[in-house]
Amino acid sequence: MGRLAALFFFLGPFLLVGLAVSLRTARTVESFESLMGRVRRHEAAARSASNSEGVELALLLAVASAESGGRAEVRSSAGAVGLMQLMPATASEMAEALGEGRPELTDPATSLRLGARYLRRQLDRFADSPCATELALAAYNAGPENVQSWRNASGDPDAETVIDWIRFSETRAFVRRVLDYRARFRAASGSSAAR
Repeated sequence: MGRLAALFFFLGPFLLVGLAVSLRTARTVESFESLMGRVRRHEAAARSASNSEGVELALLLAVASAESGGRAEVRSSAGAVGLMQLMPATASEMAEALGEGRPELTDPATSLRLGARYLRRQLDRFADSPCATELALAAYNAGPENVQSWRNASGDPDAETVIDWIRFSETRAFVRRVLDYRARFRAASGSSAAR
């Protein structure tokens, strides 16, 4: 019994870390299917927002996936709310531009509509860049002022280095995740998101 306790004492932490990694990996593998299911529940509202703002549906679904995991009620520690994780001030600005009152950001249709409007603004802002989508996604996550200051400091990135060009590691990860999700939504068999 003493040897077993000593063995567990020394190996226990490694076994727990291994178990945690295995569980996290298993959850990640099955989470994309769950994620797609959660996000697809809001596909009609996403399609409407996509059409109204001229934002590719697969891209809009990918942003919602990366931002909230398809959960309409999510609130971040920074104060962002809803499927598209909009800050209340940004959402109010987008709602005002649409002639709407104070938005209810936990409403999926509202979050998607205002998030699509904000994403469209970023796509338009960086339309002169060969990496407009990547810059728009970086701006969605890190703020357009940050992205513009990076451009002012080092010019436009090229397609091969754009991810590394992004200054914040969290934003690099966000842009990678959105682009991956967009590719998955586009490739999903029978996906209306690819149209």
